[in-house]
Parts: sequence; C-alpha cells; structure tokens
Amino acid sequence: MSAENTYKQLLPLAKYWLKELDFYGNNQFKKKVTPNGWTIGQIYDHLLIYSQEVHIKAIQECLAKKQAGPKEGKTFNGFLQFAYGSYLPFKHKSNPYKEPGQPLSTEKVKDDFYRFLKLLHKVAKEIDYKKPTAKIKHPKLGYLSAEEWFKLIEMHFRHHIKQKKKLDNEVRSTSRETEVKDFDDIPDLPFHDV
Repeated sequence: MSAENTYKQLLPLAKYWLKELDFYGNNQFKKKVTPNGWTIGQIYDHLLIYSQEVHIKAIQECLAKKQAGPKEGKTFNGFLQFAYGSYLPFKHKSNPYKEPGQPLSTEKVKDDFYRFLKLLHKVAKEIDYKKPTAKIKHPKLGYLSAEEWFKLIEMHFRHHIKQKKKLDNEVRSTSRETEVKDFDDIPDLPFHDV
C-alpha cells in the first residue's frame, strides 16, 4: 500500500474529527469528567501533537537515512497490530510524562488541523517518491518503515474515536453550546407601567 492510499483512508477520518469540532462550545471542549481524564480538547491536542512529534519525526528519520541498516523487523505486537490493521483492542497507556495540552478554542484546533493535513499530504508524496527502505524503532512495535509509521497515524486517529465518543456522552449536547453574554451587554429596554 502506498502512503498516498493511506492518506486517502485518513481523509474521511480527518473530516469526521473536523466536523465534530462544530458540536463543542468552549466549556464542553475544556470540561474534565474525571480528575485524571482528558478533555475533548486534550484528545485533539494529542492527535495533532503526538502525530507530529512521534510519527512524522520517525518518518523524517526514515527519509533522511541513506541506507536501510540492519534488517530488524517488528515485535510480535507490531506484527499483530499491522496484521489486524488497527490498534489492538485493549487499553493503551500513553507516555505518562506527556499530558496533552488544552487548546484555546475549537477554531484554533481547526486551523491547526488544516495545516496538519497539508503536512500529511506533503509527507505522503515524499514517501511515495523516495521509497525509503530505512526503518526506525518504535518502542513497542519494533522497526517500522516510513509507510508503516504513516499508517500508524491513520490507526491512531481511529483508535481515539471510541475515547471521544465515551467522553461525548458526558460533555456534549445535540447542538453546539451557545455563548452566554454578560447582563451588561443587554441593551436597556424601556419599561411601561401597566
């Protein structure tokens, strides 16, 4: 499978994540349901930042290497995950030292998301053009190629949908939260004695 095909699989997921942003007001976007849980905003931050700091960084390392290096492969979990085509169906622990940030607003996340999608398209084209053979080690999955690291981004976006839907049950209504104006913003109305 080419990186361009993976990008095409990722686009409907990205559209889903983007469209969902329209259903959150600032309070819903930042609401913590449990003390150690993430907010909706933190899930979005995690998807965008982790993908860039881990997945894209590994892809760039694969693209920069001139030689393939040792012929080391995936771990057993890595083999299973790629055969399954998705994260394995059990809870994954993220890096304990890196809690996602809380984005300022859904509008900021939309802007970041569009820039991220442009970056992904550029990276997909570069992978398909250069066809790198180098592999970079993933801590749990073993040595992965640039295409495999790219596929992890698509898997990662699918993996967090269940987490988002569970949190949606607690924080979201069927329509977007409206902004509440201060009483000072309401114009004075003349009162008539009856």
